[in-house]
Amino acid sequence: MRPIGSAACLRALRSPGPGTFALALVVSAMLATTGATSLQAQRASSWGAQAADSLVSRAIARRGLQLADSSLLSYRADARGFLAFLAQLGEGGIIPPKLVQSEELALSIAWWQPGRSAQQLVGRRDTTLLPASVSYYRDRYGVVLDNLPERIRLGDGQDVRDVPHPLSASAAEIYEYARGDAVRIRIPGREIVVDEVKFRPRDASNAAAVGSVFLDQETAAVVRLSMTFTRAAILDRRIETLVLTLENSLVGAKYWLPRRQEVEVSRGSTWLDIPARGIVRGRWEIGNYTLNERIPPTVLTLPRWSAVSRDSLKRYAFADRIVDVLPPDIQVASSDDVVRARVQAEAAVRASMLSRPARATASARGVSDLVRYTRTEGVALGVGAAHRTPFGVLLSGRVRYGFADEGLKGQISVGKAPGFGRVPLLQLFAEREYRDLAPAERAGVTNSLAALAFGSEYTTQVDTRAFGVIARRHPMSRFSLRVAYERDEPTRLTASSLSGQFDRALPAWSLRGARAEVRGAHAWLPGETGALSGRWTLVASSGAYRGRDSAGVPVTPVVAQAYGSLQLQRGVGGDRAVVFTTSAGVSGGRDLPPQWLLFVGGPWSAPGYAFHQFSTRGYLSQRLEARVPVPAPSVAVGRIGRSPAHVTLAPFVQVTATAAGAAALPTASALWPSAGVGALFFYDVLRADVSRGLRDGRWRFSIDIDRGFWGIL
Repeated sequence: MRPIGSAACLRALRSPGPGTFALALVVSAMLATTGATSLQAQRASSWGAQAADSLVSRAIARRGLQLADSSLLSYRADARGFLAFLAQLGEGGIIPPKLVQSEELALSIAWWQPGRSAQQLVGRRDTTLLPASVSYYRDRYGVVLDNLPERIRLGDGQDVRDVPHPLSASAAEIYEYARGDAVRIRIPGREIVVDEVKFRPRDASNAAAVGSVFLDQETAAVVRLSMTFTRAAILDRRIETLVLTLENSLVGAKYWLPRRQEVEVSRGSTWLDIPARGIVRGRWEIGNYTLNERIPPTVLTLPRWSAVSRDSLKRYAFADRIVDVLPPDIQVASSDDVVRARVQAEAAVRASMLSRPARATASARGVSDLVRYTRTEGVALGVGAAHRTPFGVLLSGRVRYGFADEGLKGQISVGKAPGFGRVPLLQLFAEREYRDLAPAERAGVTNSLAALAFGSEYTTQVDTRAFGVIARRHPMSRFSLRVAYERDEPTRLTASSLSGQFDRALPAWSLRGARAEVRGAHAWLPGETGALSGRWTLVASSGAYRGRDSAGVPVTPVVAQAYGSLQLQRGVGGDRAVVFTTSAGVSGGRDLPPQWLLFVGGPWSAPGYAFHQFSTRGYLSQRLEARVPVPAPSVAVGRIGRSPAHVTLAPFVQVTATAAGAAALPTASALWPSAGVGALFFYDVLRADVSRGLRDGRWRFSIDIDRGFWGIL
């Protein structure tokens, strides 16, 4: 939820219409932040304190009365919802997911007594942004009424089934409670006090909910309920995260009725542990209430959930395009509410009771861990495995064999399994890897195919053996630290392509020593239509070595290197403008080890020039690109439907400035301009570029997969 200031609250209260909805905005905002008029209540620090139990007893009694003496006889309301399926690809939970498919929904709600209601879907439209065939459980298309039933079911009973409600009649035997903060909300002529009560199961190995509930101190009505579930309660083994949040508003200055609801379900694979997961995010906004009016008999006979005809769903008049009205935070894999609920739950229950069960799985960082083709290895096949112990420890290993160099590469590691808490993560590792020395210029799968067929191999590598530690403050931290003792050796050209020979391998120096590296990345989505989105990356490293240069002369280099990139994107009408900036520098004396130089050249760092044509001590590259959709034929794609009836043209200009290189690999200090145009097609997943270097360059053509997928390719 987004906080709003006191001035905004007053403006909302003065707004026309059924002023009860304005009060809902005030209540939800005050529960989401401690600003404005919130205060700290007396906190009962221990679980099972009398103050918490008393609040819960009143809330349970209120539910048990079934509102028999309530003046609320019925209500009708409208709801607008969004369902989104997202794919999160690549290592690290800090990278936002890619939106695959989204749906906008319109729902009509009628309620006439607890447990008796009818919801009818009256409008639905969807858009597929990436090729996928996505279906949802039916209850994703409905709103939760009466703050969930006594036995909780989610995902049509496939995700969670028959979990006791924390305010059910038997809850006191299953759950224990602790008093949280209180919030005072002042409105004209009235003050509302809302108390937070945290709940957790007495036995965390049982199927139960974990979270918190906010209760109106005067009536014991539920104002907000947020929960996740113990591992025993989650039936689908693929589920990594399941969080549900319900918010109610004060309607008619008397009744707490649904206003906003969110659910997030994140699923991974049960047989192959790769850095990819599917995420379902659902969100409902409920309003336009009418109270105690007669419900038509035709509505009373409707089932609990139904939908009008498909033609009627399509005819429903939505405003704007769905991609324009889709809330930006629906596209975020771990919203603040989700993270807050999971962290709070881990504080209440051992993290292992919330995490996926201990198991052994095959693992890989991506397709290229399983199979690849390069000039240094030829065909290389790999396999990996990972095991999560019941104590939250992750054991993992991977190995790859190159048939041309007849060498084994891989890594073994042990460390804490990632969770959602603020616990530091440490990983001990030992590895041998052909380490790439520059950011990738194309996807791993694309590189393997081009290397095999055309002898076009876009890697510059050094043979590195290392052991050390990787540390991160917590799983969602933007930065990680790697400290290791390393041994570097040059790689050898051992393979050939179908069309001839490869370029020679890098003449790296033979070095032994210590290297420390700090790596960070962060990305953000626009807060509103037309706002900036972007991503930054930062890598800083230093090393001290002993060894020999390419001529066998003893050397003791001490070197440091820094690299940074920033990508910004803004919508301009139906078009987009993209700015991509990279910069890097290295220091370490007159003669640098070749493996510490900076390599530039290729489709992204310097289009129109040869791959890694420039080896330098420093560079700055600036790219300006426009992305303009133009009409094109739509293509049928099986069950997915049809591809969008457009392609995206992406004309660009770029300038790369290089500093001088080392004696062994000289590069001039100069500006290297280039220009070109790209075409993104098939859901913008594939990209073809034609570019030319404007200073001693030439025309070059490339085709690749969208950069957002490189993390698993």
